[in-house]
Amino acid sequence: MTAPIIARVDRARIGGRWVTDAVVELSGTGMRLVPPDEAPERVLRHIEGSLMPPITDAHVHLGLAEAAVPAPSALGRVLDLGWVPDALPGLSAAARGAHHGLDVRVAGPFHAAVGGYPSMREWAPPGAVAELADASDVARSIRAQSAAGASVIKVAMNAEDGPVPDDALLAEIVAEAHAVGLPLVAHVQGAGQAERALLAGVDVLAHAPWTERLSDDLIAAAAASQTWVSTLAMHSRDGDDIAFARATDNLARFAAHGGAVAYGTDLGNGISRFDLDPNELAALRQAGIEGTALVDALLSEWLLPPGVTVTWLPADVIDDESAIEHLHRAGPLPVARFHMEDE
Repeated sequence: MTAPIIARVDRARIGGRWVTDAVVELSGTGMRLVPPDEAPERVLRHIEGSLMPPITDAHVHLGLAEAAVPAPSALGRVLDLGWVPDALPGLSAAARGAHHGLDVRVAGPFHAAVGGYPSMREWAPPGAVAELADASDVARSIRAQSAAGASVIKVAMNAEDGPVPDDALLAEIVAEAHAVGLPLVAHVQGAGQAERALLAGVDVLAHAPWTERLSDDLIAAAAASQTWVSTLAMHSRDGDDIAFARATDNLARFAAHGGAVAYGTDLGNGISRFDLDPNELAALRQAGIEGTALVDALLSEWLLPPGVTVTWLPADVIDDESAIEHLHRAGPLPVARFHMEDE
């Protein structure tokens, strides 16, 4: 195991706040501020510029994206939310090979009712969907994903495109995911599905709900316990202004109630370039998510535990506003990743 790196950095964003001239420890459990009484007498390494947790796209599909194409990218971490489990190690390795230091997290397959979405979709190859008939199917599949190193479990609740897990089966999925210590992420689509997910104890919604306007009471309850991945711009890509308006309104009220928002694009669904999506950033701002809230969404610290990758930014990034300004600059984003295994 690689030993932690102790270094002095000009600035670092740790625990949601910026610290100056900080001594930090970089290890497999992320970046932490070293208290003065723990700091070594001589810190041999100095990192110029600013460090913060990895910029994260919390909704990608590596099998449908250009993740293996070497090109400038601001992304330091991605979460694949549904693909063929046997293919994910190769796809993850290819993405890391193209983007040095990239942290790839996965969910494994889509879990669905028998015949449920997206089992009938052409873009979903054989093995991408685990169709669950009963509790034994649930336990077998979720335990296998946990053993394979999944960071979350994914369930499809798309009532507009096939059957969805009934209440009993959904309860088994929630219980098994939590039993192996993993958050459950749900794709909810269709009337009543967001409420069902909340009542069942689903931790994360893979998309801001867009098929109905949720009540203020439901939004407030969801904000107290769930994280929502944004994916607002996918509706603009589909040319669906009504869905975009509903999703933006639901997400704006969710965020206003203090709900945790994670930046995500559904990369592979109408967009394949492996980088920050300016349209998603603009949509988040349209939902009132700006400044520190926008940086929080980009880092997704409450959704994924830290790892060996952090994002490096130049010395003129001194706070959240300047970080956002840097990310909005035209042209390839000059953002690198500092990876402890480089040592």
